[in-house]
Amino acid sequence: MSELFNLPRLSAAKIVSYALVFIASLLIFFISQVIQFYLGAYNLSTMYISFCAGFILFIPLVSLVLHPLLLNKAGKSETFHFSALLANIGLVCVVQFLCFLIWMTDAVALYSLYVDQHSFLAKVFDIQTKTKGDMTFEFYCFNFILAWLFALLSLIVGVLPCLIARLDNYGVVGDFVASFSFGKKHKVLLCFYALLIASSVLLPLLYGKYLFLVLFPSVLVWVFSRLNQKYLLSSIA
Repeated sequence: MSELFNLPRLSAAKIVSYALVFIASLLIFFISQVIQFYLGAYNLSTMYISFCAGFILFIPLVSLVLHPLLLNKAGKSETFHFSALLANIGLVCVVQFLCFLIWMTDAVALYSLYVDQHSFLAKVFDIQTKTKGDMTFEFYCFNFILAWLFALLSLIVGVLPCLIARLDNYGVVGDFVASFSFGKKHKVLLCFYALLIASSVLLPLLYGKYLFLVLFPSVLVWVFSRLNQKYLLSSIA
């Protein structure tokens, strides 16, 4: 009887979880469009891809709202409290935002050194270089590869440790050790998931715009669910 009363609550939690993922995607999309507009106004449109790659660093933060979807080893949904979610978001948000700022600082330097040595940014930050020529193509390729690496890093040191903490909770260090162990065992799979995530962010934002609102949350939810299932199978084995 108690399980019957819990079903509506669990369903409501999942609905809220999906809604929060979409809201997070909408927020990222809105920020990206504002950034794209102002970059275009200053003739810095090429740098937009760097911001898109940087958004991937926020995936561990966004994935926190998917925790109500987690299944435990008994195949049941984990008990979840959104008050705990808010506390975790506050902590993770600070770390993710600092990582984003660090990356954007590096991106500005790379853009000014190898793409446009006479740009507004190069003048503002007084970046001088003897490099000649436009390396826009190389800059794009570098950002695509970096986006994939960011996605892979986000999965291993962000999404997985939080997922493991919810299911087994080995402690902070233990959760990271378990995450790296899982990553080592399933490195090809994680590389594939990272490629899917990077593609779902970069390609729509660069070429599809509103398609991002469908692709990104769908891919993230699917990858998160698959990681949950794969981890449970690995822990049982």
